[in-house]
Amino acid sequence: MFRRQCLSLPRSAARALTRGVHALLIAHGEAPSTALLRILAGVADLVVAADGGVSHALAAGIKVDAVVGDLDSLTAEQRSLLGPGVVEWVQDADTTDLQKAIAYAIARGAVTIDIVATGGGRVDHALANLSVLLLSRGKARLRIIDDQFEVSLVEGVAVIEGEPGTVVSLVAIGQAEGVTTTGMRWDLDDYPLAFSPYGIHNELRTSPARVTVRRGDVLLFRGRWVEKHR
Repeated sequence: MFRRQCLSLPRSAARALTRGVHALLIAHGEAPSTALLRILAGVADLVVAADGGVSHALAAGIKVDAVVGDLDSLTAEQRSLLGPGVVEWVQDADTTDLQKAIAYAIARGAVTIDIVATGGGRVDHALANLSVLLLSRGKARLRIIDDQFEVSLVEGVAVIEGEPGTVVSLVAIGQAEGVTTTGMRWDLDDYPLAFSPYGIHNELRTSPARVTVRRGDVLLFRGRWVEKHR
């Protein structure tokens, strides 16, 4: 499970596995637990806060390498705590602070990016934040993580490891064709998956499980808990 991997991987090991820079991006939504935030920061080569997301980093005692965005949420006190050379003002009215932070990380060699604090508050913001998984395809592999789920885009094939009963949901963005799963409690075979509740709450039966998508975009929600059945 991801939590165990995070606890056992030092920065050097994470770097070797990704063969590139692994970044953590902290957005300005609802923060995950301090424990999870510190675990993710501990295996990141680069920690970037998207504007007001720096408040979550400071509260958790996490050092950020950069604060990126239009900086309309950054306070004078936060600037003084960060010190010189950390704040990067990016003027671009056509992109969100999260998009600016992703572009910053990719420009500095990030090939894998974990993103936290994208949910909570406004539903439109939370849904739009999921779109960065599609917009960054081919540039870096992204995961959006909170205390309940890790969300990623299935780029052809996804391999899922975990204990039997680990919750997995599949949500198509639009129409997806040829969705096939193996190792799930309820497997799909070359299934046409639409934007609907149909793929919600499956579970791992064996590990590793696989999800393949022939055409279209499917988001994979991997739960951070295990369902126990009697």
